[in-house]
Amino acid sequence: MGHHLRYLMLVALTGLLAVFLHLSLFVYQLGAPVKAEYWLRELKIVKRVIAANIKGPKLVVLGGSNALVGIDSTMLEETVGIPTVNLALHGALNIHYLLLDAREVLRPYDYLLLALEYEAYTRDPNTLWFTNQVMTWDTTYFWDLPLKDKGTFIHAVPLNRLMAGAVAQLQRGRTANVLHRTVANDDDVLRRYAQAFTDTSTGSREVYSVENVDAHGDLRRLPQSRSYREDSDYGLSTPFVAPAHVWDELREFSEYCQARHITLFFAWPPSIKSPMLDAPAVINHVQQHQAYMRQHRMQMLGLPWEFSYERTFFSDTGYHLTPAGRSKHTEALLRYLRPLMLAPS
Repeated sequence: MGHHLRYLMLVALTGLLAVFLHLSLFVYQLGAPVKAEYWLRELKIVKRVIAANIKGPKLVVLGGSNALVGIDSTMLEETVGIPTVNLALHGALNIHYLLLDAREVLRPYDYLLLALEYEAYTRDPNTLWFTNQVMTWDTTYFWDLPLKDKGTFIHAVPLNRLMAGAVAQLQRGRTANVLHRTVANDDDVLRRYAQAFTDTSTGSREVYSVENVDAHGDLRRLPQSRSYREDSDYGLSTPFVAPAHVWDELREFSEYCQARHITLFFAWPPSIKSPMLDAPAVINHVQQHQAYMRQHRMQMLGLPWEFSYERTFFSDTGYHLTPAGRSKHTEALLRYLRPLMLAPS
């Protein structure tokens, strides 16, 4: 009996030691200069400043790159007469992250146009891409998570990514400088934005950079125009069933907006016209999704196929529009936003 007890204690201590080492490795590698989308953090800094400088009610555009590339905030502002800022970043950032970002800038009586990619409704929240971004350039997001969510986040990170982060941390000086994997301070980010905005000759050739952001948070130059060739049903031919955590997030955020007199509109992302989107299964799944949203007082603008366009209006992905496509998509959204936002004369 004594031998058996000692064995169990040894197993327990070994397990605790393994957990301790795993957690230590995780904490050590946080902020390591690994390959990541550092430009997202910089866009986020600039867009928040743009939003903060707007006095009074504003229209906030939020979503992934479909909204970053595909919505013209200047056109929205000129049409509805309300200052507009594009807060959109990247479609692979999870819903919790995006809505947390929105809470930082929304004020009572604002308007929010939430344009999520289809995958956002069904994707696991802690993908390898997402956890990599957070661990690299937004560790504050991790530390602010509730304890249970911290555990879920850590569990989602594979050991090989932790090891890669630890190696990069050990070689921080060489890796960060040689590969330009640095987290710039806020003042430097804003200085580069202001310099590019006032002197176009200093503008970056990079599409995804603060030097390419205009006064509304839109990209001044869009990805190179080359017609996207692949047909897609955007995942809509399979049951459009969002995980419980997604609906919980959306319901809670909808209630948050209602309590603060913030008007929330949901928008479908742009899609390439295809017979695949006319399939009965797709139509049925979209109708089920809309019914659920109406049940929870979430207002969706139109139907997906009203925002489907010829492939010549798309550039490098099935969500990224050309300048002509951006204007066309914004006008399609305005057909719904005009009567909802413009006061009767």
